[in-house]
Amino acid sequence: MKQQGMVIASEKEELFKYNTKDQKKEWSTKFEKSIVGISRIEDFVFVSTTRWGKIYTTLVDYHTGEKKWSLKKILYNIHILEDTLLYLDTSKEIVSLSIETGEERFRVKTGFRWTSPKMTLLGGNVYLFSPKKTLLLNQKNGALTETQLPSKLNSKEITFIIDEFQMNINTLGSADTGHYLMHDGGGGDASGGDFGGDAGGGGE
Repeated sequence: MKQQGMVIASEKEELFKYNTKDQKKEWSTKFEKSIVGISRIEDFVFVSTTRWGKIYTTLVDYHTGEKKWSLKKILYNIHILEDTLLYLDTSKEIVSLSIETGEERFRVKTGFRWTSPKMTLLGGNVYLFSPKKTLLLNQKNGALTETQLPSKLNSKEITFIIDEFQMNINTLGSADTGHYLMHDGGGGDASGGDFGGDAGGGGE
């Protein structure tokens, strides 16, 4: 939930929540690595940091500034469903994590060989799709079954999609773009934006 007059900002190795009305920091969190990107999704702030050429993602509580967990990678195409975080790995695997602990629940090969699929939430269901194939994800065990998108949605024609989650962070896969970091969306609460869909074509 958004709070009026609040922004999330970073300076080198410091992340802080700033109250523009009272002109003071509500909290401040230090990092040992340089901050290169921030994005906010509801109650969570994703912080991209780098040191000695290595990239990390840290999840921070928006309200308290507490670091919850950190992974030595960038997370693409993030969706948060209740207590679960889903993302697409650069290995073309879909990964499910506990939003509280960062513990991996499952990791499944998507089967898309030549392009990174788009991931979208429609009618409470998670779909992975490219112009040639659409899969439905079992959110409990990671099983994938071939299907089609709901009526009137043509997977062959869709180039960008903002779904029921309303925000996809880093929807351009690294294989297609070189290396995209989480970005600072700017504006009122420094919320992250939508990088758009996978630009790759062909293959599955």
